[in-house]
Amino acid sequence: MLIALWPFIAAVRGWKQLRLRGATFHRLTGISQRRQFADMVRLAVHHRVPPIYYYRYELHRPEQQKRAADYLWRYQTKEIAYRLLYPTETDTFVPAPLKDKLGLARYCEMHGLRHVPTLAVFEDGRRVDGGERLPPDDLFLKPVVGKGGGGAERWHRINHGRYRNTKGQEVDGTALVARIEELSRKEPYLVQPALTNHAALSNLSAGALCTARIVTLRSETGWYEATNAAFRMPSSATSAVDNFHAGGVASAVDIRTGALGPASDLGTERSRWHEQHPFTHAPVAGRQLPMWREVIELVQNAHRAFNDYVLIGWDVAFLDDGPALVEGNRGPDIDILQRTSRGPIGNDRFGELLAYNLERRWPLL
Repeated sequence: MLIALWPFIAAVRGWKQLRLRGATFHRLTGISQRRQFADMVRLAVHHRVPPIYYYRYELHRPEQQKRAADYLWRYQTKEIAYRLLYPTETDTFVPAPLKDKLGLARYCEMHGLRHVPTLAVFEDGRRVDGGERLPPDDLFLKPVVGKGGGGAERWHRINHGRYRNTKGQEVDGTALVARIEELSRKEPYLVQPALTNHAALSNLSAGALCTARIVTLRSETGWYEATNAAFRMPSSATSAVDNFHAGGVASAVDIRTGALGPASDLGTERSRWHEQHPFTHAPVAGRQLPMWREVIELVQNAHRAFNDYVLIGWDVAFLDDGPALVEGNRGPDIDILQRTSRGPIGNDRFGELLAYNLERRWPLL
């Protein structure tokens, strides 16, 4: 029924996108709103392209439209392929913790994987890790179970035991603890050190930590291959995180060399590509990420430790004394990879290994 109704659903969604973005896009590109709508419906019917991606992946360009069939979509990956590959918990088997940030940190420590340490844990309005005081350092707060940077806060230690967040609010240590306790009444919260970017990357951030999203998949040999990567940068001084979906910018990373491409946001009718960082104006395109070989070795070794999973999206921080794992995601978003590379990943190594593992797990498919 959904397949039969898809042309009508696509037309409705396309009309909504056109009302939001069509007039501005016409002024910027000269492409009429009629043609935009016709392109969205045609791509949706022939290639199952959700209309929002007409703008996000620049599918108004003829060279992009020719490759429309090779893009992967969220409903194909997150809703179908990833779910078929997730390990299944049973009475006798519990997969390694990825979704639980606290469990992931403990598991990394057990396996000797460098990761961002946890300083305190708050739950149900109180501290539950047995500690007494928060260290007199810059601090980063985030939910134990969360995504997209939602609920995260960065607090800078200033003089006389006070803290200031990225929005300019100031509190003393007692008030900060009270705030964390209040936040934890809704969901458990972690307190971590607010880390500083590697010196070679300091001018690519307005203050918050930059991270690389690196995807690894189990290969035909049984080892873990890094197939794609993107480097995320905060684009505002008020941002506590670098997340692409939270308004940051990102660049594609050459998986072999660690070199950056131009940066962009998630993709709207006003999107631009930046050779320089939009806030700091530091060069981005052609920039070489430091310690790239060590970064790749870290995520491969991490995937070996979390080998219950076929595919993992790692967030890695670049620090002066080496790379560190920030998080692992069992269902990594592919928008950032396809948007920043300005092309599909369904026909590259990612798509090849995704298909291989699906066929191996579900031969009857």
